Amino acid sequence: MIEVDEMDKKILKELQKDSRMSFTKIAQKIGVSTATVSERVKRLMKEGIICGYTTILNTSEMGMATLIMKIKTRQEYRVDEVGAEIAAMAEICCVHHVTGEFDLFVIAKCSGYEKCGDAIEKIRSIKGVECVDAELVLKTLKEELKVEM
Repeated sequence: MIEVDEMDKKILKELQKDSRMSFTKIAQKIGVSTATVSERVKRLMKEGIICGYTTILNTSEMGMATLIMKIKTRQEYRVDEVGAEIAAMAEICCVHHVTGEFDLFVIAKCSGYEKCGDAIEKIRSIKGVECVDAELVLKTLKEELKVEM
């Protein structure tokens, strides 16, 4: 596990609010030099804490459907390998290896309900998949990637 100190947390908090904010503006907000922010961000990227920058879309407003699936893998297959194959699918947003009755918890965003059915069938066809329990989201009440530190 990588050590993240209070200064790193302040920088990460500002980047989560607005990843397009300049290092100078972040430095002003947290009371350090621009060079300090720049060096810290480079280190956090190198260490894999910051994985990239992206635009967050309101997929519901775009008419996309959210599909949540619990997947059980066949005993003779490695969960990580099955998960990697699922993760390679374009519509898959999240793949989590979990405890409990199922092995994987998967979230997909599909351009319509028909595409959700296609995604389920594609996953069912993967050799290491034993069963898929799928649910369609009717309404999203909260969805964000920010984490409190």
